[in-house]
Amino acid sequence: MLTANNALLLVLILASGFWDLKERKIPNKITFTGMLIGLLFNIITGGWTGLLQGILGLFAGLAIFFVPFAMGGMGAGDVKLMGAIGALMGWRFSVMTALYSAIVGGIMVLFHLLYTGKLRETLKKMLYALINFLLQFAIRLGYNETVYKAHERFSKKGQDYKKIYIPYGVAIAGGAVLVLIAYKNGYPIF
Repeated sequence: MLTANNALLLVLILASGFWDLKERKIPNKITFTGMLIGLLFNIITGGWTGLLQGILGLFAGLAIFFVPFAMGGMGAGDVKLMGAIGALMGWRFSVMTALYSAIVGGIMVLFHLLYTGKLRETLKKMLYALINFLLQFAIRLGYNETVYKAHERFSKKGQDYKKIYIPYGVAIAGGAVLVLIAYKNGYPIF
């Protein structure tokens, strides 16, 4: 049976996923409305305790993706969407959604790389970047001419590694649906 908060969640993530696919952006009118509805829903159903749960969920949802956002790994709309999910469903649900979203996002990137034929090239560049990082670490431990030359060679090969952008609102929507399915099938959220 579909509960009211689950129905509201589905509307929120479907709208967000649709806009993210279409415009590569999740509008504030969706995320802020989701936050407001989530807090109001929790006040109506749980009073002051519900409001507290909604506020904790809102801040947990915002906090989860703040660091990736600050590092340029995702957009502000994705962060606000997680805040809206947390405001509606609570902090535990937002944490689990973030974990499931990472899995869905990884699968989306893998399919994108397979579809574009860039999987091998991307893995190779990622390997160069990893080797470069390890060589930089070795240089910091103690200067070695051989290590320094290897670092120069690998840093040039890994320089043109480009980020892969996916509509992460879709991954968040997929993660939220997976959490709902897991919960419905008796798997505890936390």
